[in-house]
Amino acid sequence: MMAFFKKKELLIMMVVLGLIAALVYVQRPVVLKLGIFTGGSWNVPSVTTYEFVDEIIERFEQEHPGVQVEYEAGIRRQDYPTWMADRILTGNCPDVFLILDEDFFQYAQLGVLKNLNSYLVSDPQFDPSRYFPGALEHGCFDSKQFVLPLESSPELMFVNVSMLKQEGIPLPDENWTVDDLYAICEAVTKDIDHNGTVDQFGIVGYNWNHILTAYGITINDKDGKIKLDHPQLRNALQQLKDLDALNKTITPTQQDLDEGKVAFAPMDYAQFVTYNPYPWRIKRYSNFDWLCIPMPSQEAGKSSYGGAWLSMGISSRTHYGNLSWQLLKEFCYREESQKKMVLNGSGVSALQGLLFEDEIIDYYSGIDISSSLINTIMQKGPHNSIMLDDDRQTFLDVQINKILDEEDELDLSLMELERKINKQ
Repeated sequence: MMAFFKKKELLIMMVVLGLIAALVYVQRPVVLKLGIFTGGSWNVPSVTTYEFVDEIIERFEQEHPGVQVEYEAGIRRQDYPTWMADRILTGNCPDVFLILDEDFFQYAQLGVLKNLNSYLVSDPQFDPSRYFPGALEHGCFDSKQFVLPLESSPELMFVNVSMLKQEGIPLPDENWTVDDLYAICEAVTKDIDHNGTVDQFGIVGYNWNHILTAYGITINDKDGKIKLDHPQLRNALQQLKDLDALNKTITPTQQDLDEGKVAFAPMDYAQFVTYNPYPWRIKRYSNFDWLCIPMPSQEAGKSSYGGAWLSMGISSRTHYGNLSWQLLKEFCYREESQKKMVLNGSGVSALQGLLFEDEIIDYYSGIDISSSLINTIMQKGPHNSIMLDDDRQTFLDVQINKILDEEDELDLSLMELERKINKQ
């Protein structure tokens, strides 16, 4: 009998200890890991990264008791891809993390990212139509939504308004084309001091990536193959060669732009915002007026914009899918977070309605740009070119610029370059 009672007491004690252990386990906070970097999204300085992130985390944790969000500080943008690769390979991928354009397709193909389709369909608080056209599609792969857009840095065109006025040339409208660009550059390119050398130029910094965007050309597919041998690409590059030929072997410089000797120059949004003293320096020390307009397209009314995106996604291995989705929305969908990003960051929000809030309108006005211009650009939709890794991009830059400088036939040169880079 005593043995029976001892066994019963032992059983009760084990049950009590089990309940205590379960209670302790239940009371342990859920920890979501966040993958971020600091130092600016577009290779331009930024000091507000952690302030922006910490504010979002604090709000999220208050609204989700028992959940903690942790991140590793001090990771620089240039080190972030390697940092992420290490975590993916060791099975320690963050639950929610930033994704650079050049990493997106590799992550999607390797199964690193969680398919978000079910959340988009089942979440009554998520409305895809709040995003600008093409913003969500930019994060799709094989009909699956893998990321949400956090911010964008679309390309703009700097215009020397004073030069165009002096030459009697109207300011281009939002539907201008690369033919219009060439015609204006041809008209303004001159030897002003008549010493036999061109000293007023049409454009500086306009490269093959810009004109491929204007034509809507994508040179690579989702499998990583590069395709350079097609007529549209040859036409685009020939037009770029014609633009360069206007300068008669003289290459305009940044100093020429600063001194008001150049009509046009591509300038992405992040550069415009981050180096705001730079355009003001032009206004202050040079006797000309300027503004920014959308980039030209190959065909009027049929255009997209170039530039870069920073997105966020969820790990396919997360144990907290629903909570990770809520955290993802906190960054990429919540208006309060997106407004903070615009006011303190260097990117454009993909949420359409945010542009015309008074605070955002005033902010853009204060940096000498307008919500209307940003809206015009973002409504065009992004050029969904598949981004290349740094090594292949650098290789293409060198080789295509070499082709542009030579007198050889574009057809043969592009065929050979296509064969060479795909063999690599």
